[in-house]
Amino acid sequence: MSFVSRIALPQRTCWAVAGELRETLFWPCKSGKARAVMLLVPGNPGLIDFYIDFCTSLHSLFGDSLDIIGVSHLGHTRFSDNRGLAVKRSSVSSLSDQVANMVAVFDQIDADYMSAAQRPKMLLCGHSVGCYFSEKIVECRSDRVDRVFSLFPAVENIAGTPRGRQLWPMFYPGVRQVAAGLVDMLVWILPSAAILGLAGMSRSLNEDNARTVVEKMLHGPCINSILRMAADEMDEIGDLNEELYRRLGHKFVMYYGINDGWVPTAHHKRMAATNTKGKVYMCQNGFPHSFVTTHSAEMALVVADMLREELDCWEPVAVDTSSSTVVSCLARSTSKLID
Repeated sequence: MSFVSRIALPQRTCWAVAGELRETLFWPCKSGKARAVMLLVPGNPGLIDFYIDFCTSLHSLFGDSLDIIGVSHLGHTRFSDNRGLAVKRSSVSSLSDQVANMVAVFDQIDADYMSAAQRPKMLLCGHSVGCYFSEKIVECRSDRVDRVFSLFPAVENIAGTPRGRQLWPMFYPGVRQVAAGLVDMLVWILPSAAILGLAGMSRSLNEDNARTVVEKMLHGPCINSILRMAADEMDEIGDLNEELYRRLGHKFVMYYGINDGWVPTAHHKRMAATNTKGKVYMCQNGFPHSFVTTHSAEMALVVADMLREELDCWEPVAVDTSSSTVVSCLARSTSKLID
């Protein structure tokens, strides 16, 4: 066994893109000759660590042919540079700034893989508002994006959704600053074990993600950045970009949830009526919008079904069939997707 084979995935690094350091996770294929490269664009809060289980499960099914690269959103997480020194970012990025830098991330990845003997397919996988980022990349790089997988796509009228109407007051400047200050005060007053215990009480976080929140996100500047992007989402993401989907809908595979407070079923119906060239599915498995905290392995199987068609290959691995949910998903991930 070589030393390289002992290194667990994902590989963690950071790299400079258009003047910004990007926290990055990388799952390279075993062969070193990827047939496809997937850029994972997270939702908000945009910590790529939330997606480790999902990406690891997906990569295990296509380990000889798929490279996966995931990046956190700017300012949403505390991380270290490649010398182990804390990265301190004083500015707060707008949604448009975040999108522009994500386009630059795609450009750099695409340029790096262009030198391969055979250019791999370039894939995007967006989650929630990450699907809006994917839209923007396709708008300006349509000739270089081969396929987009949009999971629970928050791409229209976020302010008018049930969750948007509930939470919008906390996203605006004065409230954001107070929330950021309160977080810093609580972190200073309470012992870390108490904070971790409070985070662990959340029904939407598993143990690993609760620890990630406490150690990487509960920091005033991070909270301010997360809420600033959320406020911009409310203000700027309005009507569905129907022109894009009528023109380039064939590039999109879209997966909606039944009981999704951020993406109501009306959004699915509108997308299905608009994007007649692509694939627009409604989940029948009951997976939640925040699937990364509870259903990462199951969602990886659903996306693997989509990728199998894209790559014309399938690399089965051992699955713990003691989980009735996994067995159910294996049996239904295709048959229960409905247009």
